[in-house]
Amino acid sequence: MDEDLAQKIIEDLLQRGARHVQVRMGRHVKESMVIEQGNKQPSILSNKEGVGIRVLLNQGWGFAASLDLEKKHIEDAIKLAYKTARASDSIKREKPIDYMNVVETHVANYHLPVRVRTIDVDHQEKQQYLSMLEDKIRSYHERIVFSRVTLESKWNEVWFFSSEGARVSQHLGYTGIRILAVSRSLDGEIQSRMLQNYESVGWEEFIERNAPEQMAETAARDAVTLVEKARKCPSGEFPLILEPFQLGLTIHESCAHPSELDRVLGYEADFAGTSFLTTEKLGTFKYGNEMVTIVNDPTMPYVLAHYRYDDEGTKAKSYPVIDEGIFINYETDVEFSSMIGFSQSNGNSKAETVHHVPIIRIANLYMEPSRDGYKNVEEIIEDTKEGIFAENWKSHSIDDVRLNFQFNTQIGYYIKDGEIQYPLKNVTYQGYTPKFWNSVDATTRSIKIYGLPSCGKGNPMQVGFVSHGGPWTRFSKVRVGIID
Repeated sequence: MDEDLAQKIIEDLLQRGARHVQVRMGRHVKESMVIEQGNKQPSILSNKEGVGIRVLLNQGWGFAASLDLEKKHIEDAIKLAYKTARASDSIKREKPIDYMNVVETHVANYHLPVRVRTIDVDHQEKQQYLSMLEDKIRSYHERIVFSRVTLESKWNEVWFFSSEGARVSQHLGYTGIRILAVSRSLDGEIQSRMLQNYESVGWEEFIERNAPEQMAETAARDAVTLVEKARKCPSGEFPLILEPFQLGLTIHESCAHPSELDRVLGYEADFAGTSFLTTEKLGTFKYGNEMVTIVNDPTMPYVLAHYRYDDEGTKAKSYPVIDEGIFINYETDVEFSSMIGFSQSNGNSKAETVHHVPIIRIANLYMEPSRDGYKNVEEIIEDTKEGIFAENWKSHSIDDVRLNFQFNTQIGYYIKDGEIQYPLKNVTYQGYTPKFWNSVDATTRSIKIYGLPSCGKGNPMQVGFVSHGGPWTRFSKVRVGIID
């Protein structure tokens, strides 16, 4: 990428009076392939490049971007970024904030190590593989009435430059497969089963690590089970066991979003409002019991939200948001860290592309297992006198400060005297966030983390990719089913 152009942009804005300038230049390639009911859908391949310019003028931030690297378009973007910063600075703050105390300056290059990028794998080879998976679902049983397999892959190449001398390049990508099986009973009831995962890996690593053929067979088998054998979920209060995917979705809605500092301070309210985790709770609030430690770590390999530096050039780090039940940290960026007196950003500033302004984004937020926990979920089930085991997200709702929530899962199982008795359909559970996380009473010693490529935030909306998970976890007393 053109470092000379980046430096010219920085020099231009410094001459105009800017205190701080960030330039991100990049290429973004994304491919999507779908096989549905034996038919190959048109593949979608997008390839975008451009530049994003962010400037700090006194106390005001401005941003503009260009899809075109021609001189005129770059000049227009410089003018717009400066004009926006000047307008922002005209709204005076009661107390000036020294953002520069939090800015980091790094010189680094990081390329995600993959054997072969998924976008570089032969198109026909990928289609044949997806067709094999889809055929496995469609031919599984006569009750299967619809099947779809989707492959998505992305590769981002971003170069970051700052007026303080930062030069960071990162080449990151992901691969993901989503498998859907829909079944219909003799009397017309429709049920579905969807399995998916997305990871920061190449094509070969993804197949080895995720066994998509097993995913397809499981989705088809469970879809048929839901219309042939599954019973209505009972209503009442039960011990509830969640597997890592559904645990991760619960973390996403009841911990990850409410610990975003821009949401806490009221600067972000799109997609379910603000947050109950206000600043006076930091360091003292009992979010869960001592078994609950939830860590943010984008440096972890393979996970979808993997990076070494965020889009402000801050070095990524591993840190607990919840430590043995106590709420101790936020997802932050340079601006909002400065606003509450943090000495550094936690490195959570991310943008969908270089054409988007960086905002605070969840990264890889997961729950740590108990060191003296159960060997596997089967042992937790054996130790459960009566309860519900629920798997995989179907739908959810949450209030505007993320205290009260409800989840509907794809499939569940009724447990009695330490054994699974029969499958359940339409398993729903409700919770009040602190009460729910204070009811954890068992986990496995192992964890699994899943990637979610479609987390929406902001206005205009940006789509981010995040990852969550943890151990198989039991909650002692949860409201399940339809409560009158």
